Amino acid sequence: MVGEVKVDGGKRLKNLVVYLEPADAKTAAAVKHQRVTQKGRRFNPRISVIVAGGNVTYVNDEDQEIDHNVYSLSKTRKFDIGLASKGSKHTVEFTKPGVVKYYCSVHKNMDGIVVVVPSPYFAVLDKPGEFKLDGVPAGAWRLSAAITHRRYKAKPVALSITGEQPASVELRISRKRRKR
Repeated sequence: MVGEVKVDGGKRLKNLVVYLEPADAKTAAAVKHQRVTQKGRRFNPRISVIVAGGNVTYVNDEDQEIDHNVYSLSKTRKFDIGLASKGSKHTVEFTKPGVVKYYCSVHKNMDGIVVVVPSPYFAVLDKPGEFKLDGVPAGAWRLSAAITHRRYKAKPVALSITGEQPASVELRISRKRRKR
């Protein structure tokens, strides 16, 4: 399946994750695991994508004796691994789809993002534009995007995938309306 992401108003959003969600609530078979290192007072990679039910292992890979505390106050997944010394590893499970921003309480400029998607059919885009999702099985799906910019949202598109996949689909992202 191929498509294109367009942003209303021309905003140059970064780090978009386009994904398919099963419309009939069937669960995704794939569970993904990611590893995030903490070195040089940075998280690497800064953005990770996993399938709901997967986990992330945070590894303190510092060369020096530097402690970190990885935590998140996100609605999708709150956690706090506590103070982690050099060489330590802590695994956090992510069961619900959504964007989880996390931080280090010791180093105020350390931050990262886990995007939890509902299926293994996703693409990471540096900026809006074309994408391709391979191997999507037949069925009813919703195409959407996780956006790390809090003022924008995607308008999901309902799709029916048969033996022949749709030629192309357009996913629109627009600014959220302010509540008054």
